[in-house]
Amino acid sequence: MFFIFFIWSFIFPQSEWETYYENKNIQISYTSQVCNDSRNGFAFEYFIIKVVNKTDKTFVVNFQKSKDEITKEEDKIAFVLNPNQIIEGTCEYDPIKLRIFKSENTGKDSDFEYEFALSKIDVVEVY
Repeated sequence: MFFIFFIWSFIFPQSEWETYYENKNIQISYTSQVCNDSRNGFAFEYFIIKVVNKTDKTFVVNFQKSKDEITKEEDKIAFVLNPNQIIEGTCEYDPIKLRIFKSENTGKDSDFEYEFALSKIDVVEVY
């Protein structure tokens, strides 16, 4: 039985989520993931974002996918989070785009990497 669990965990590794923001209503975490686009020959590493509603209430969640001093329209995120819902970004197309570019994964030596940062986090209850 242990052998099956070991093989399963190797084939399907668990993401380690790091909590970035948490209050009594929501938790925002992130992890790093390489997203391969084999059809076009690209591989990029992204920060994948997960938002958890810890209550039985509905919220509108807004935040900026960058530091306070960097404001771009395309980095503004707003979505409805239903009671006890978990929304998680993916490598696939997602209209909410809960991911942030981290680095190219080309095998070249590069010291350039983006750091994970969110700003202007706002949670509004919907009645």
